[in-house]
Amino acid sequence: MPHPVCRRRAPGAVALVVATVLGLGAGCAPSPPPPVAASPTDLRVMTWNVLTARHDPPEWAATIAASRPAVVGLQEICAGEAVALAQELRRDHGLPYVAVPGPVRPTPAEDAEPVNAELRSPCHDGAVVSYGLAVLTVLPVTTATTALYAPDHRDEQRGYQRLTLRGPDGAPLTLYNTHIGLAGVQAGQIRDLAGRAGAESGPTVVVGDLNEPQGQDPAAMAPLRDGFAEVDPDGRFPTSGNDPEAPDAPAQEKIDYVFFRGLFSAGPPTVPWVPGSDHRPVIGTLRPPPPG
Repeated sequence: MPHPVCRRRAPGAVALVVATVLGLGAGCAPSPPPPVAASPTDLRVMTWNVLTARHDPPEWAATIAASRPAVVGLQEICAGEAVALAQELRRDHGLPYVAVPGPVRPTPAEDAEPVNAELRSPCHDGAVVSYGLAVLTVLPVTTATTALYAPDHRDEQRGYQRLTLRGPDGAPLTLYNTHIGLAGVQAGQIRDLAGRAGAESGPTVVVGDLNEPQGQDPAAMAPLRDGFAEVDPDGRFPTSGNDPEAPDAPAQEKIDYVFFRGLFSAGPPTVPWVPGSDHRPVIGTLRPPPPG
């Protein structure tokens, strides 16, 4: 049975960038789910923490190309890498994706704090941080912003992207892409995220690395679970602890999620082994409710 749908909020600074293009590739999936009948209004969504500094766009392109998602939320990526990945996928795979980088830049007051000192290192940014989030999409983009969660000196600055898109059915769609922090900040940031996303009026998708293992702290996840459905509600598909050199080694725990509201899940997700990250991507297929 398809899972019915369901709901979010946050403070912060704003940044906006729209850039280039993206695509598709292969990966081994243990116990793949049964095939789902395709519909022209189906929305394939991927979330993936790609672990830049250890991995690069050429290692990510094949995985994305194999799944052909309409929308990809990426975490731990440099802005330039998102653009390069889109260009590679368009050039080598003929896939017309747009890259929307979303660097998470601390406020000037926070930028010099020791907890944020390493934010620019993965991207060799110099004076301006370009590290954080990105979205790749084949859907038309109407607006794109990046906002910050409240600074918390227990962990580096975190944030989220908010995009408004035109869905496969032509209706407006809102996407949130985030990377939640560590060291005890998870509950507050998830509550913030859930409040903002839950206030959206139309179909809304929330993707990202929430750094909150499935089942570890139900109270921390409750604000999202109370308002949204999820493509893997029972936590059957772990994502973190992927071994890039061992296709048969299982992942350890689930911390990467696809939540949705105003849509239905067309079946269980695909969570393939990948050679280009310590996280496995989560790929779900969402469907608008039937007319009437």
